[in-house]
Amino acid sequence: MQAWNKISRMPAPAIKKMQEEELQKMLTEELALRHPYYKKLFSDHGINPDEIKSISDLKKIPFTEKADIVPREDDLLRPKKFVLEPPAEGEMKVKKKGFSLFGKKDTGPDPDHYKFHTLYFTAGRTAKPVPIEYTHYDLDNLKEAGLRAFDVLDVGRDDTLINAFTFAPNAFFWQMFHSTIGIGSTALQTGGGKVLGLEKILKALDSMEASTIAISPGYARFALQTLEHFGFSAQNLERIILGIDYTPMVAVDKLTRLMDSVKAKDHKVQRIYFVSEAKSGWAECAPGYGYHTNPDHILIEIVDPESGEVLGEGQRGEVVITHLDTRGTVLLRFKTGDLATGGYTTEPCPHCKRTVPRILGDIERKEHYYFLQGKSGKIILNGNQLRSNMFAHDDILLWYCEINRSGSEDSLRVVVKAVSGVGEEALLQALKEDLEKEYEISVSVESSTIDAVVSKIGLEKNITEQNIFDNRAG
Repeated sequence: MQAWNKISRMPAPAIKKMQEEELQKMLTEELALRHPYYKKLFSDHGINPDEIKSISDLKKIPFTEKADIVPREDDLLRPKKFVLEPPAEGEMKVKKKGFSLFGKKDTGPDPDHYKFHTLYFTAGRTAKPVPIEYTHYDLDNLKEAGLRAFDVLDVGRDDTLINAFTFAPNAFFWQMFHSTIGIGSTALQTGGGKVLGLEKILKALDSMEASTIAISPGYARFALQTLEHFGFSAQNLERIILGIDYTPMVAVDKLTRLMDSVKAKDHKVQRIYFVSEAKSGWAECAPGYGYHTNPDHILIEIVDPESGEVLGEGQRGEVVITHLDTRGTVLLRFKTGDLATGGYTTEPCPHCKRTVPRILGDIERKEHYYFLQGKSGKIILNGNQLRSNMFAHDDILLWYCEINRSGSEDSLRVVVKAVSGVGEEALLQALKEDLEKEYEISVSVESSTIDAVVSKIGLEKNITEQNIFDNRAG
């Protein structure tokens, strides 16, 4: 990766030219030579990597889907097919001895760049977790991506930070870890509820007088709404950095209001969009201005999720990534399953003036669209929108929804824990009426205890909470 002060201010045409040069280099000098999966793909489809000269030429290459990289019963080592093989001995860079100011520069790959370092895994939301192999080179890139994200977020050495992302072999926790180490800030790597637990996290937030907490949106809401119960203060809290999970703008708005209600020192709420397969996360300088990507590391396309057609700037579509500067696991035209509601833009950010491409709007998950059978026909339930609506509801502390089938029809069972002091009977009835009107399907709504809902959604044990459960067979 190049110098951030150069990349972040580079004009759009120069960024495009740089990306096309990096793409050609990755295709011809890496993938075509030592990538097991793509070498075969190029051969099977008659693709000559030398002819992929521009970003628009990428459409000649088939997409890589999640199903392509997931381990299979008959092929458990399938993810290894996406790992670059080390260069052959004849390709290795030879270190020259002596002094050679005007001598010819060494050519060929550096073998140190291909040395395995660690495995991180995808979250496993839609399939088995997939191992993503990092070399020492990739780890340096992850650290750089973290420092760039902190620059975009305007987090600095003087900020005391609580990392409440869930401890796991996943890029989101470790990028945050390396970011705090890199800037030299005071930080506590809590491991989230799975490791330290909410009460101790809140105690640390209070006793360390932390200004910043990195946390998933659902856990952040639960934390702020239970501060009083645990007897802690957020008077020094200035910033919440949201990541890992689906983080719509309604979550930003709700948490901003909650920060005001608990008398936080300030109420900055910012977002990071993590893509495990991209080996990095991208930050937003301010809510609504888009995720600032690293164009020297990842090339982004936005495509129609059904046809695969590459879309124009500002059009809603699926995020597709291509690695430009990675070793270890390398992916080409990988469909993430994430939908960018505002598309993609190469225009300079009107807020921070950085010129890197940005992903706009909310990020929806394709797997959160459910096809249901109602009384009057087929229904599409947008679980992303359901989660947004429930997050924004001021009277709901925790919730989950089950999709059930009885006979030929589907129904929803919604279980909630109301905010303390709220009349639950009126809440349940109003919620039932609203949901039945919104989705035109049979809905039952009932209340439960904090412990029961926390356990069901995995708030203190999973990487992220799970709110929607599809109980239908198959």
